[in-house]
Amino acid sequence: MVNLLIGIFGVYVFIKIILEIKEVIYIKNVFGLGAVLMDIETYKDAAIYSIYKHTLNIFNALISLFLVVFWLSGGLFIINFLLYKSNSLLSELEILLAFFAINYILTLPINIWEKHIDKRFGFNVAPWSMFFVDEIKKIFLFIIFGGVFFAGLIYFIENFQNWWLYGFVFTFGVVIMINLLYPFFAQMFNKFTPLEDEELKDAIEDMMAKVGFKSSGIYVMDASKRDTRLNAYFAGFGNTKRVVLFDTLLKKLSKDEILAVLGHELGHFKHKDIFKNIAVVGVMLFVLFAIFGNLPDTLFKELMVPKIGANIIILALLFSEVIFFVLQPFVNLISRHNEFAADEMGSELVSKKDLASALKKLVSENKHFPRVSKLYSFIYYSHPPILERLEKLENEK
Repeated sequence: MVNLLIGIFGVYVFIKIILEIKEVIYIKNVFGLGAVLMDIETYKDAAIYSIYKHTLNIFNALISLFLVVFWLSGGLFIINFLLYKSNSLLSELEILLAFFAINYILTLPINIWEKHIDKRFGFNVAPWSMFFVDEIKKIFLFIIFGGVFFAGLIYFIENFQNWWLYGFVFTFGVVIMINLLYPFFAQMFNKFTPLEDEELKDAIEDMMAKVGFKSSGIYVMDASKRDTRLNAYFAGFGNTKRVVLFDTLLKKLSKDEILAVLGHELGHFKHKDIFKNIAVVGVMLFVLFAIFGNLPDTLFKELMVPKIGANIIILALLFSEVIFFVLQPFVNLISRHNEFAADEMGSELVSKKDLASALKKLVSENKHFPRVSKLYSFIYYSHPPILERLEKLENEK
């Protein structure tokens, strides 16, 4: 059965690599059609940047395959042999910590390479010292909160026959809690200050009032200390809801363009897309827990490890990306539909012209290559390709 699992993962990685290679070939083929939505130099940079990202995806896929082979071919046995003590929650957490630590070390060079690419194209402006400080913060948060979460999950696995149902409910609750507390965690990495532009603030509040959106405030995030890309988002639930504008967005977009972008986000609120997305995450988690909550004992005998919470969690983490890859096209199909509807709301609250102008600037400033193959966008894109979004806006009455 171990060889079967490795084979399945190998097929999955092969498909991913073929998709990435095909997309690189597609970009090279359509590049000669001429620049769209940006000047020729930016268009060229966007194409090269996109090819780099696809190459990075190939290396990530190969590393994932290596890790699966490593863990199933003896790595899991070794950390269990060294760390596992019967009926010990602490030893199970140590096994998980060793698993995460080894994975982190082996994937760190790719993360550094990705940051280097972003620096080369002018996105990443943070010093390397900030990158490593951020990593230390993430590790600290993961050890504290991840330790509590995995301890709870192990408790359900070890004490309930149908643990996967309880584990699913517990994990789904944690997902909701993370969304609720996200504004708190974000403050560990960025500074948030109230929006000082009173005219823009009043316009945003008037627009929010039209759709019944109540927030705890409108904030500007100092995104420019790390990255030059533009963005804006709503975060939190209930009393923690807040509007966040990247300071880079304020510098590059006009007032009406900013309002159009926020109008799009308010469209998601109006259509309750946040709750739909959480429901979709719930379905995906349910599928994951249903599968890995019923793994046969023979698998663990082949791996020569006990069927304990830590090992079940490790197998779920290793193969979750395969399951999510299968579900991803269906999830993205729903997401793209929601994005079109949110665009319609944004154009109604402000104007089609301002939303289209904002989208063009976002694509250009973020060096997002505007052309994408139908197959790649179908599988991976949670947002409709920019040319389709603009065409849809132009055709709306």
